[in-house]
Amino acid sequence: MRNAHVWSAGLLVAVLACGGDGGGDPVQPAVFTTLDVQPASVTLAVNGTQPLTATAKDQNNGTMGGLTVAYTSSDNSRASVSTTGVVTGVALGTATITATGTVGSVVKTKAVNVTVAAPGATATVAATTQSQFEPPTVILARNGIVTWNFAMLHNVTWTGAAPTGGNIPDQATGSASRTFPTAGTYDYRCTLHAGMSGRVTVQ
Repeated sequence: MRNAHVWSAGLLVAVLACGGDGGGDPVQPAVFTTLDVQPASVTLAVNGTQPLTATAKDQNNGTMGGLTVAYTSSDNSRASVSTTGVVTGVALGTATITATGTVGSVVKTKAVNVTVAAPGATATVAATTQSQFEPPTVILARNGIVTWNFAMLHNVTWTGAAPTGGNIPDQATGSASRTFPTAGTYDYRCTLHAGMSGRVTVQ
């Protein structure tokens, strides 16, 4: 009987030790650690536009609220930016857009490189293993051709106006091309991977 009493007492001590006060590790408050701006780089035609999207991230890469952002351009004669983050190509050349984000008393900045380019007859886009189209924007002359090179399973699905040939179905390797006879803006995405998108601007 004495052994039974000792075992019961030991079990009680073990339970109390495991249970503790039930607090566990304290939850750390979110800290504004990174300002994410997408797209990370921009290629525009003259008079072309591209909105930027800024997001505050905490130390665990979680999205935070309460963000305010100010935008400035290093060269407004090449590329300007509105107070809401819409970049406009002004003249051929390059500029840097700086986004300054504030959450509470914490301030972070992010630079976005902008290229204002002349339209070309051809362009090549890589559909990468990181689920990105690189470059995300290309500029063509009318009747220009874009070729997509595939490194893993992706597709090219037009969200509005479409070029000759339409969508490119799921494709894991190789390449596919489309011709753009009409001026305009052609936005597309890969429906297999969220956030994977691109744009073709035809002048």
